[in-house]
Amino acid sequence: MRTILKASIALMALALATPSLAAEKVLGVAAIDLQNSFYVRMKEAGDVAAKDYGVKSTWQSAEGSLEKQVGIIENFVNQHVSAILIDPIDKNAVIPAIKKAEAAGIPVITMGNKVEAGENYSTLYPDYDNMAMVARAIGKFLDGKGEIGLLVGSRGNFVSDTREKGFVDTMKKEFPDIKIVGVEPTGWDAAKATNAAQTWLTTYPDLKGIACISDSLCLAADSVASSMGSNLIYGGYDGDAEMKDLIDSGKMVLDVLTGAYRVGYWNVAVAARLANGEKLPKDLYMPTYFVSSDATAEKLKAAGLTFDHINTDKEAIEAKNYTEQLGPKVPASQMTVGK
Repeated sequence: MRTILKASIALMALALATPSLAAEKVLGVAAIDLQNSFYVRMKEAGDVAAKDYGVKSTWQSAEGSLEKQVGIIENFVNQHVSAILIDPIDKNAVIPAIKKAEAAGIPVITMGNKVEAGENYSTLYPDYDNMAMVARAIGKFLDGKGEIGLLVGSRGNFVSDTREKGFVDTMKKEFPDIKIVGVEPTGWDAAKATNAAQTWLTTYPDLKGIACISDSLCLAADSVASSMGSNLIYGGYDGDAEMKDLIDSGKMVLDVLTGAYRVGYWNVAVAARLANGEKLPKDLYMPTYFVSSDATAEKLKAAGLTFDHINTDKEAIEAKNYTEQLGPKVPASQMTVGK
């Protein structure tokens, strides 16, 4: 009798556990890459968010391949995941795959990208305006003249294209005597950024600076510039911790903190809330910060450019201040600052 009773209890426990397992929310993340330091940190914080929100996150790398990214999205649809997050390599080319997910009733979040695919959600930053400010900082720092290069991601990527446009438009309009000697797509590959910087430094010995739509590209460019004995200035985006020395020394005139940890946590938090049925706006905006050394900010102020900034000490705090700001206990309205 005891044996039968124990067996009955075990079966009952299994029956109670099974619905819970079946109800587990799974978030599929189709990343551009998982080697770049920014994406590695995104995943690290995204996994923290998944744990905080009681969901599971599955990250897959497209390794820079559009075809592979589309395949990853379609596999997530076939697996009937609870939500899909996409960092689109090409904002238009992923639309058919997004529509398949929407037809299956799966919420889709396009990370950092405004993709017009129907019912998808977009997590965004004020990229155009921020990169315009990076252009102004470089322009003022160079007294409105000189030669510079611009390293971008890949054409068709919303973030890269928007940041490029904000920089180029502003430089052309406000600093006509500054020449952009080249705009080089790198696919976020540090080796390609290194090659581009080396080519520019060889071809344009009077090159004054390089702007980057992502910090890791500037870091690669500075490595080759330093090895060639060139002292360039930089303007970047992302707020990578590795930029601290460049910012503190004044070589990096202005950086923009989105913060890989903040971005990763925020996106997974948004996806988890959608998977749990919460109502959110289609376009969500994350607050960003301009980062500069206090000395550089004073120099730019003297040149006529005033802006709110934080230094690298404050940046280090803000970069990881995501759990309290975006955790499951805060209201849904806190997922966006509006724009």
